[in-house]
Amino acid sequence: MTNIILTTSEELRAIISEEVSKAFPVLSTPKELPDTITLDTAIQVLEEYGYPTSKAKIYKLTSSGSMPFRKYGNKLVFSRKELILWADGQTKSHQGHIASANLTLAKSAKRKR
Repeated sequence: MTNIILTTSEELRAIISEEVSKAFPVLSTPKELPDTITLDTAIQVLEEYGYPTSKAKIYKLTSSGSMPFRKYGNKLVFSRKELILWADGQTKSHQGHIASANLTLAKSAKRKR
């Protein structure tokens, strides 16, 4: 004979939630990443966002003042948000290049007539 258990919807939700959390313990809320990062972390962040670079390139950009940075003692530190915004601003649109190439081609064709 089958046992029938009577329960409320709240108790059923609690039971299901508990069993799901047992089955998937790794699913937790991601922790907030710090905004201030070191040089090595800055290189990793830029690579994660598709902007590979080297230490030498970063030193060159910071010495010329082209890249946002701060100094902590004699160490370079960066703001994660400022770094990503700066890198996005450094990219060039491919569409603009195509439009200028088409304009050059049109001018060239016009001269040959």
